[in-house]
Amino acid sequence: MPYDPLTTAEFKTLKPQFADVADATVQAYLDAAALFVSTSWPETLYQAGHGAMTCHMMTIDGLGTDTASLSFAGGDSEFQTIRSGNVTVTRFRDTSLAAGQSTTGWLGQTACGRMYLVWLRTFSGGPRIAYGGVTPSSGFWPC
Repeated sequence: MPYDPLTTAEFKTLKPQFADVADATVQAYLDAAALFVSTSWPETLYQAGHGAMTCHMMTIDGLGTDTASLSFAGGDSEFQTIRSGNVTVTRFRDTSLAAGQSTTGWLGQTACGRMYLVWLRTFSGGPRIAYGGVTPSSGFWPC
């Protein structure tokens, strides 16, 4: 059934950068990520949202073999440095994120988190707001 949570094998197939992570560890992240999706989402996106949130949390914890995970594992997630010749530019992350006040900042740190955020804004249930002749939009926009 589409509303069934992902299994560890399905997740590792979907996101091979986590193939070497122990099944018990992946299951713990799958369990935590299940709290971020609900059956208010379309059936076709339920498992995708579950996988995206799991991927996001595991990437932030530096558990994958991809570049983003390795960057987080190395502690480089606090800033981005660009070097060109003798010029070095460092951009620090948003201070609201450091204060724990920005959900969009937290989700925006990984590609999986950004995809999850798009789906959350688009498909989450919640109050609908209509502005004049504008099509109703989700009450979660903008987060």
